[in-house]
Amino acid sequence: MWVAMPYKPAFPGIIPSDETPPGVIGDRARFPTLHNLKCDAEIGLRCRPAVARWIGIYLESFYGAAQYRFTWSGDALEIHDAVGGGDDDSPSRVVRPGDDGRYEIRDLWYPLAPTAIDELHQRHPDALASLALDAAPAPVSHMLAYLIDHPGAPRFLRRNIETTLAASATEPGR
Repeated sequence: MWVAMPYKPAFPGIIPSDETPPGVIGDRARFPTLHNLKCDAEIGLRCRPAVARWIGIYLESFYGAAQYRFTWSGDALEIHDAVGGGDDDSPSRVVRPGDDGRYEIRDLWYPLAPTAIDELHQRHPDALASLALDAAPAPVSHMLAYLIDHPGAPRFLRRNIETTLAASATEPGR
């Protein structure tokens, strides 16, 4: 399944069967169609380690490391999230892989409708193929193009992604 936050890139993963996504993204340029107008709850996305790393790189680049940061210690993923009004002292979430090796990242995930997935495959086939692999994130042009190709992407996003990728290559735990 491919999921995304509103106006953000999509990532592959599994939504647990006991959780109901709040809506569906039919067109990436529009807000998702909601099943319930009062539902904006976080749901879990169970994803492979490489996808979890790409999600972290994207979120840190979009919001800034002071607001959102993923760090790794062995197989433990620590998510520092001050976006929701918390501060740098707010507790971080530690996520460990499940029995299947996947990490559950909780956020406002919406599944993509088949038409939206088809559009992504037409626009970014190499990036979607990269996300299906288990390779460590690298500053390849097709992934950079994919991560900045969405409504609301700020002009500085590409530079931030390149900086975050460089830091993750040189700093242990990033």
